[in-house]
Amino acid sequence: MRRLLIGVVILLGLLAIADRIAVVVANRAVAKQIGSELELASDPSVHIAGFPFLTQAIRGRYRDVHVQIPAVTSENLRNLDVDARLHGVHAPLSDLAGGKLDQVPVDDVTGSVLVHYDDLARASGIPGLSVQPVNGGLRVSGQVRVLGQTISASAVAHIAVQQGSLVVSADQATVNGAPAPPAVVDAAARVLSFRVTPRQLPLGLRITGVSTGPNALTVSAQGTSVVLRRGTLAGVG
Repeated sequence: MRRLLIGVVILLGLLAIADRIAVVVANRAVAKQIGSELELASDPSVHIAGFPFLTQAIRGRYRDVHVQIPAVTSENLRNLDVDARLHGVHAPLSDLAGGKLDQVPVDDVTGSVLVHYDDLARASGIPGLSVQPVNGGLRVSGQVRVLGQTISASAVAHIAVQQGSLVVSADQATVNGAPAPPAVVDAAARVLSFRVTPRQLPLGLRITGVSTGPNALTVSAQGTSVVLRRGTLAGVG
């Protein structure tokens, strides 16, 4: 009996080791493929959660895959940091390890995207715009053309998500640091307001909300019934 118990313990230990080796191989395979498809300078971080892993691999369905992708470009926005959880990833282990996946169905994706303020300012299309966080909102300032004159203007603004776009709406504008006629103030606020639409986010993500932080915007995003296809991990849901 004692020998049997020792044998069972050894067998379980070997299975646990094999399980961990398999998940490491799968993590690297997924990271390599995502890095290649998105043409990243370095592979993203990938962690397939859940134990045991081998039972998920045998079924070809992974419950929870954590993916972190740095320095993503989405047309008018650059240097985006993506942190996503993929739930219900359908991928046979043999195809995954061999890099033969042409498409990967995913039940749903949730995540967040960090948008740095200097990049948001650049994407606004307003020359010389500065964007800084203030009291849960934003302060936008720069040289703007108002009523035929170029003036220095600043305004408090709030940001929201509208139909997949980040919409910055400025009010309480000041001109040259001093009070100005209402028509000038209103015109300056309109010029300092803008809309940025992130397109082709990776992993089929679509933005759903936004909050301000000390160094960047945190944009929440999600996707449902996403299919990740070879050649573009933007996904179509």
